[in-house]
Amino acid sequence: MATSSEFESLRDAFAQARLAQQSWQSVSIGERARIVARVAAKIVEQRKTLASAIRFPMRSGYAETLSAELLPLADTSRWLGRNAKSVLASRTLAKSGAPMWLGAIRARVDRVPRGLVLIVGTWNYPLFLAGSQLLHALVAGNAIAIKPAPGCEEVTEKLVSLVIDCGVPKELIVLLESSIQAGQAAMAVGVDHVVMTGSSNSGRRIIEQSSSKLTSTTLELSGCDSVFVLPSADLDRVADLMRFGLRLNGGSTCIAPRRVFVPDGVHDALVAKLLGRLQDPVQRDWRTSITPDTMSKLQQAVAEATSLGAKLLVPWERGGGEPHPSDQGSGQDGSSGGPRWVSTGQIVVAGIRPEMRLYSMEVFAPLLMLVGVRDLSQAIDWNRKCPYALGATIFGRGKDAQELAKSITCGVVSINDLVVPTADPRLPFGGRGESGFGVTRGVEGLLDMTVPRAISERKGNWLPHKELPQEGDEQILDGLLQFQHGKDWWARLAGLRTIFGNLQTRTRKK
Repeated sequence: MATSSEFESLRDAFAQARLAQQSWQSVSIGERARIVARVAAKIVEQRKTLASAIRFPMRSGYAETLSAELLPLADTSRWLGRNAKSVLASRTLAKSGAPMWLGAIRARVDRVPRGLVLIVGTWNYPLFLAGSQLLHALVAGNAIAIKPAPGCEEVTEKLVSLVIDCGVPKELIVLLESSIQAGQAAMAVGVDHVVMTGSSNSGRRIIEQSSSKLTSTTLELSGCDSVFVLPSADLDRVADLMRFGLRLNGGSTCIAPRRVFVPDGVHDALVAKLLGRLQDPVQRDWRTSITPDTMSKLQQAVAEATSLGAKLLVPWERGGGEPHPSDQGSGQDGSSGGPRWVSTGQIVVAGIRPEMRLYSMEVFAPLLMLVGVRDLSQAIDWNRKCPYALGATIFGRGKDAQELAKSITCGVVSINDLVVPTADPRLPFGGRGESGFGVTRGVEGLLDMTVPRAISERKGNWLPHKELPQEGDEQILDGLLQFQHGKDWWARLAGLRTIFGNLQTRTRKK
């Protein structure tokens, strides 16, 4: 835990950030959007510096960092610059829509910044994920405390400096240490909202601490994503994209393909195409690494699955690997990480069933599981047996694919593509079940960085509720309910008669 002096220092930094936030939220939304839009050009200027600051060994090279992080983050900056003003604009309610009995009221709904937002970053996409959350929080008018994952200190510091260079007040962003204790200390001092990307176990710890202060949270958690191969699917496309999903970021992607539901009629043909691509020597020049702890869990789960009838189609190779950045502190999931990462190839297992531990395994590794099914109905049923519900992919034609998308419980669905469409800055991103709740990015993610504030103004002097209760009030209100919401005109007419009858009685008594 943090020492008393560290707590005091953090309190001072948060106090300055909250003071800066009061000034920042008074800046027009349009001006905040223009400042955030400058980030895209800054990314271009500092692209090589940012890329070189990513220290993890699973990244295949600069091209992958460009496509997986720099381009999507720059697109997010531009999208926010163009759309934040309209998304966050106050909404004025039409006078005609107000209930009749309320009288003349003007009303609007403002979007108000949450205040101080804590961003708990992840290591697998330290620029795009934490960066997009940072930009959304800023343009919404918030102050930010950002805790990088262990090993991501340098790239996060460069990202924060870049944003400040664009015109964001430096007091508005508090850069924390990367340890778990730093995040815990920030929540203990007090924040207004937490956005966390990580494992489901880490999400539970966030909820436990945030619940004591009723702090709201957005949790973007683990995935064990499903892929549905329909009989009408282009199997060459499926095989190509499964290879892409296995290789992407060395398998360290929360929406990587894991459980591939394949109908019996096309199972063998897909396996042959997939193995042909994975065994091509030209395609094996790529990098991936797995922590020893993850490798141990995988070996046990694969051994259990094969003992129950599964078949390991592509055996993995074990090598020396590289030092893991979390050697200097706890990993994002709270584990020590181990002294080295283990270099491996792809791990492809067929004959997987829901009762196998491997089927619902939360793991960052190039793992692909082929799940043979009789038909689509069985695939849907078996998919529900996995507690993770982040993303899903469907391969197939037209209406069948669209109808299936409606029946899948998850946050994002891609049809005839994999992972890449989720980088669209217009789309929200988030999961359900063990994959968390709330969304980041897109219109919905931007709104989630704010809270609604309803403002109404009374026009005129009609205020019947300020008078003491009178005889007949109950009958008049009962008649009003009938008049406005009766099932037919006879019921409404009866209500109107009740209203006028009681008003006349009251007038005569006066």
